[in-house]
Amino acid sequence: MNNKPKILIVEDDQDIVDVLKMALTKAGYEVDYAFDGEEALNKVKSFKPDLILLDLMIPKIDGGTVNSKLKERPETANIPVIVITGKANLKELLNLKEGVNIAGYYEKPVKVKFLVEKINAFFER
Repeated sequence: MNNKPKILIVEDDQDIVDVLKMALTKAGYEVDYAFDGEEALNKVKSFKPDLILLDLMIPKIDGGTVNSKLKERPETANIPVIVITGKANLKELLNLKEGVNIAGYYEKPVKVKFLVEKINAFFER
């Protein structure tokens, strides 16, 4: 039986996905990814992540809308989300609907070691 926490990376930059996936897998997490909002909503159903790393500026369905849709569904409403965004997107982050389950946010470029440490601390709670 696999007891590794599952993390879904939602990011449209392949280089960022590769770096995060490698670091999180090495840290002992089961990792999957989606390159756009539509794919993310589908993967959440099958992968059932324990945590989502979400970029706000992604194709098809933006990250803010993805987060809102997750919170509307009882089966996904309690999945914590860490937003990863550029400084220009902080305004959008602040405009996210009340009641969303944002566990944190980090500006790009993300310091991977720092992010992994924060995720480790999150799962140790």
